[in-house]
Amino acid sequence: MTGRLDGRVALVTGAGQGIGRAVALRFAREGACVAALDIDGATAERTAGELGGRSLAVRADVADSAAIDAAVHEVERTLGPVDVLANIGGVYGRHAPIREQTLENWQRVLDVNLTGGFICAKRVLRGMVDRRWGRIINVSSGHALGGRPNVSPYTASKMAVIGFTKALALEVARSNVTVNAIMPGITDTAMPRMYASEERLRAQGEQNPMGRIGRPEDIANAMAFLASEDGGYITGQTIAVNGGIRELP
Repeated sequence: MTGRLDGRVALVTGAGQGIGRAVALRFAREGACVAALDIDGATAERTAGELGGRSLAVRADVADSAAIDAAVHEVERTLGPVDVLANIGGVYGRHAPIREQTLENWQRVLDVNLTGGFICAKRVLRGMVDRRWGRIINVSSGHALGGRPNVSPYTASKMAVIGFTKALALEVARSNVTVNAIMPGITDTAMPRMYASEERLRAQGEQNPMGRIGRPEDIANAMAFLASEDGGYITGQTIAVNGGIRELP
């Protein structure tokens, strides 16, 4: 590793497993002090235990503003001001057509996938702007552009993440704070296995131009770049990390 994040404090939401865990590990290997936040405190503790150095496990629901305020306060007190925020925590929600979707499921998916990123970003932004350095990286999805039946709340939330990313980037660009989004394709985590068999995942990998589905580390590599000085002139962008299965214009 290059040590591109030496001296930085990173907060990674959804860090208990999958992409969030991979990003937390990569940030730590790049030299960052990492706070692993997850709604499941046990998984957050496991990830933090793998990080080494100065790290912290935090249990919080990203959709709970008071809980995030308390969590970030703990991070600031223990590790220091947050320089890098990776908004990865998310939920797929109930798989059903619109006519069978409940308002409760719709609201929960948007609360976590969209509002959660807003809550976390708002909480750390003032410090980033005051220090004139910061990185916020959100997670969208290929479903945002291609759509998919029966997951309309998820699709809507991930499209909205792109709009939120663009708008916030313009607000804080003069303060040397960048805001970008990563758009993964199907990635080898627990989430796609909620509704797809291993056979289906293998078939999707074979359909990909690169012959495989994504790995959490693929997303972590892109996030490490955007979080570093190397990505300092990139903002307001959505970057597809998907092996070429869906190309952005």
